Amino acid sequence: MAKTLKDLALALLNATLILLALCLFLAWKVVATADGLTATFSENLIKVTPLRDEVAGLRSDLSGIRDDLASLKAQTGTFSTATLNSLQQKVQTLEANVQGVQTRVRQLVDTPEMLIDHSIETAADALTRSISDVKGCVPAS
Repeated sequence: MAKTLKDLALALLNATLILLALCLFLAWKVVATADGLTATFSENLIKVTPLRDEVAGLRSDLSGIRDDLASLKAQTGTFSTATLNSLQQKVQTLEANVQGVQTRVRQLVDTPEMLIDHSIETAADALTRSISDVKGCVPAS
């Protein structure tokens, strides 16, 4: 009876140590993933800020082009009105596209929660895949 209790105690200790080792390994993987996300997130913010400034510069250039086109339209010369109107329409379309891009970049800079949420979802998916690989499971088709 004493030998059986001793064996049960050793088995319980062994199982506990195995579970503890597994939990520590998983915690280590989560911390490593979180560190990677933090580094990636800060790199993304550093990359987005100059992009926002560049888009703002493009927008001011486009408004300058629009002013030049307006002054050309006011002048009389060899330019046809249809050509100038077509050019002005293209500039307006380009300016609208730049405005949309600038709005999206501003949203990303002003609300980094969207980047954080996306990073967390990506990390959770990667962690789930790695746990499934360790477990030996294959995803359903």
